[in-house]
Amino acid sequence: MTKKVDPRLPRGMRDILPQQMILRQYVVDVIRDVFEKFGFEPLQTPAVELEETLKGKYGSDAERLIYDVGHSGGKENLALRYDLSVPLCRVAAQYPELTKPLKRYQIAPVWRAERPQKGRYREFYQCDADTVGSDSMLADAEIVNVIYEILTRLGFEKFVININNRKIIAGIGQLAGVPDELLGGLYRSIDKLDKIGLEGVEAELRKTGLEDAISALRKAQATKKVITDLIQALREADLTAIETRLRQADLENEAIAMLVSQLAALELESIATIPDAVIKRLLEFLQIGGSNDEILAQLRKWLANYPEALAGVTELEEMTRYLKALGIPEEYYPVVPSMVRGLAYYTGPIYETIVEEPNIGSITGGGRYDELIGMFAKHSYPATGTTIGIERIIDVMKELEMFPPAVGKTVAQILVTQFNPDLVTESLKMARELRQAGLNVELYFENDPLGKQIRYALKKGIPYVVILGPDEVIAGQAAIRNLQLKQQETVPRGQAAARIKVWQSPTK
Repeated sequence: MTKKVDPRLPRGMRDILPQQMILRQYVVDVIRDVFEKFGFEPLQTPAVELEETLKGKYGSDAERLIYDVGHSGGKENLALRYDLSVPLCRVAAQYPELTKPLKRYQIAPVWRAERPQKGRYREFYQCDADTVGSDSMLADAEIVNVIYEILTRLGFEKFVININNRKIIAGIGQLAGVPDELLGGLYRSIDKLDKIGLEGVEAELRKTGLEDAISALRKAQATKKVITDLIQALREADLTAIETRLRQADLENEAIAMLVSQLAALELESIATIPDAVIKRLLEFLQIGGSNDEILAQLRKWLANYPEALAGVTELEEMTRYLKALGIPEEYYPVVPSMVRGLAYYTGPIYETIVEEPNIGSITGGGRYDELIGMFAKHSYPATGTTIGIERIIDVMKELEMFPPAVGKTVAQILVTQFNPDLVTESLKMARELRQAGLNVELYFENDPLGKQIRYALKKGIPYVVILGPDEVIAGQAAIRNLQLKQQETVPRGQAAARIKVWQSPTK
């Protein structure tokens, strides 16, 4: 006897069952419709990419989450895509004949070798819209406009699309006198402002340290060759691949995976004490407030001696001017100097959408990445775009009961019953007529009692039942039962679809 297989999924994976898919499809349809109304065109890329395509694009923390799928019978190392942005960059470089600007959207799954937890899966969907080939701030303003249109179409009211610029963030470090080698720790501290508050950021800055860190960095220069040789030896041992496999194996001893992770991502950062004057300057910067115009004016004044940062201020001034012309209320797109997007490839404006009620964090993120495509081609193309977090959007909409009543438990709108075997052909014809009228119709297959057929419709959430008994067939009529209103009417057969559509109308 063949051994039965235990029906289960790998950790971090999930099935999306029909009722969940109906809700998901509603959200996807709205997102797709908005994308296409703005002229974005669909693109599909393979789930598996060459490992070299993905590696070296995301930063060390993210890169260790890339799923290595091995050789799979060939000589090339392969990996599951981590996001949709890097494959887009490959496409833009591989097919230079594509008309620019290239405006594309893609809705597809991505994979990350994270430790599974509630609300975080190893396979999940991203909905991306990007413009490749334009450095105009109109393209960035349009991305913010797209996000606003999607969320308002879905019924969201309490949300903000925070905007900032990576050039301004670089100016923060220059203003504070932070060496380039230590900027990563500074940015991570600033990015925690919304989570731990101003006092928490101050403590974080003190913990991260600068004064002694700079001294330690200088000492490290003397042993630079030793450290470089160590890193090279680690790379030759392919510790990144080893660490990825450890994560995918779900080791109980996380300390081992963490140790390898730290070795593979060795950084020259130290812990010491930041001078009080520097902390004070940074905290004053983080407390800049007012309208967008007022915030940008303060930034221009503070960063007057830093040309790159001023270029970032100018870009945001242009963006906000376009958004104002579009009639989008300013409270939906505040300039937030403390907002830092994590991925290393952003070069200009960045944006992140936060739902204020319920407080679940970011549901969209994106920005400008003018240099990433250059990693695949002789010259780069400017690009900007966003990712819509469909998983969190669905969770919020379910929690707040935001789905329209018409988005039910099933896609079927009508169940055509089978009165008896002699009348089954009439039921078939009735189902066809209703479908031709644009309605979604399910035909009941079994010769069960009428009561059982109606209970089936109730269980599935099908709102209307059509009954064709001998009397109705002879008279050329159809009995229609509205299970929501608990009403039944008999109408001429040719008017059945129209009667159901009247019931469906929100004015009814």
